Amino acid sequence: MTLDQESRYPLFLCLLAALLFFPALGMRGFWAPVEPRYAEIARIMFAKGQWIIPTVNGDLYTDKPILYFWLVLLGSKLAGSVNEWTVRLPSALSALGLVLTTYALGRDLFNARIGFMAAIVLATSARVLWEARWVHTDMTFTFFFALSLYFFSRAMLRKGKPWEFLLAYGLAALATLTKGLIGIVLPGLIVLAYVALRREWRVISEWRIPSGILVFLLIAAPWFAWVSQATDGRWLREFIFTHHIQRYTSGLGHRQPFYYYILTFPADFLPWTTFLVPALWAYRSRFKLLRDPGALFLFLWFFVILFFFSLSDTKRDLYLLPLFPPAAIFVACYFANLMDKEISQDALYQSLGHLFFNLLWIGALSFPVVTWFYQREAIWISLPFAFVMAGGGLITAVGIWRRLPSTVFFSTALTIVLGILCVSVWILPFVDSYKSGKPFSLLIKKTVPLTQPLYIYADTMNDFNFYTEREIISVLSSPAEVEKAASGAKMAYVLIKERDLSRVDIGAEGKVLAESRLGDKKWYLVLVRR
Repeated sequence: MTLDQESRYPLFLCLLAALLFFPALGMRGFWAPVEPRYAEIARIMFAKGQWIIPTVNGDLYTDKPILYFWLVLLGSKLAGSVNEWTVRLPSALSALGLVLTTYALGRDLFNARIGFMAAIVLATSARVLWEARWVHTDMTFTFFFALSLYFFSRAMLRKGKPWEFLLAYGLAALATLTKGLIGIVLPGLIVLAYVALRREWRVISEWRIPSGILVFLLIAAPWFAWVSQATDGRWLREFIFTHHIQRYTSGLGHRQPFYYYILTFPADFLPWTTFLVPALWAYRSRFKLLRDPGALFLFLWFFVILFFFSLSDTKRDLYLLPLFPPAAIFVACYFANLMDKEISQDALYQSLGHLFFNLLWIGALSFPVVTWFYQREAIWISLPFAFVMAGGGLITAVGIWRRLPSTVFFSTALTIVLGILCVSVWILPFVDSYKSGKPFSLLIKKTVPLTQPLYIYADTMNDFNFYTEREIISVLSSPAEVEKAASGAKMAYVLIKERDLSRVDIGAEGKVLAESRLGDKKWYLVLVRR
């Protein structure tokens, strides 16, 4: 491989990421519950010029730290407003950064070709594709986390420059400002596990720990101290005890069994899942003998994260996003060795490959059939996606049958690229008409005067806050509270779901002003009169 060829890899990966992560990024509205919540937090900060204390619907928001919102605000300052594009942009840019980080990691631990292929695997895996176009802190956290471990691996495994250790600590601080203490805890567990298995305790003295702690605190501590002081300690207490300790030990809202990720990760890593099992099997001897430091480091990166989150009572699919870089590199190593004929195309690879890709094209063709029965007007948008996935699956299956690993790898990647373009341009905008609260919220904004309060019954939907530009929409929890809200001004504007409408007396002169279906719920804007 020439130097000129290697220098083109990052450019190609940037173009690939641009195709996958950015088209139609701001075309759809926010989908409840997370997207409109984050957008509303940023909107309030932007409107007030207050960048320290996150709030939503008048309440203190203590789930996540501040960095994601700062990134949204920076983009919004440049764009002039907080909108769908600026709120999703940090996730898309972080996904691009994660792709390049995976390339650099694979290149440094193995070679440029493996890094290039690993970056393609990561960019075209299902969970990465979804989170890159979604409003969550997890993609941004994963980027800073992975980049921190990358520089730690350079300094530790390749005896790099001392400043690389300090940069790793600084990036861990940014990860902490994005999602919390796991930004420093997880990298620490991984590198300590590596040292313990290698029995190289003496290298800890080279980690620049005192200066690293100083760098970490200089970056992470000021905002935590500031927000704690501004809220009399409430923000920090709730963040630590509710959203760290309680969430980890008692399953706050998302309690799942220990084996949950064994069931969900295969779907999240599609379409590469079928190759991860034979990839790990092919490298089992390296891990056992501890003779390959790079492979061991990646192995521990993968399994420490898997084990850590499996122990937690709270489990969500996106929590495993940080283990995607090593998983992608394992698959890339496997394909590179298949292409170089260094390992055999054994029966496991053949059988799993045939099974998966037959299921892929059968599933793709069934998509328009299901659409025909349940959403007939959407049949036209399902056909391009079905043809792309079925055709790509068929080509890949032929590549497996004819033992052409290069064909298998690149046809799989190309299929996903074309498929996600179909999803971005046609499918998501269509689904948006059913999922987004934007049209209904804009109608509410026109109907309800800003001088009148707006209420919501027995629910919170931050879509309504964001698109109506109301900082507070008070929640009414019972018919008695509706009665009280309406009695003062002799009327009240209330948002209420269909299932609750019969429980509330809107009065003889009350009426339904507007209605709309959002997802599986039907909402009404009612005028309650007394």
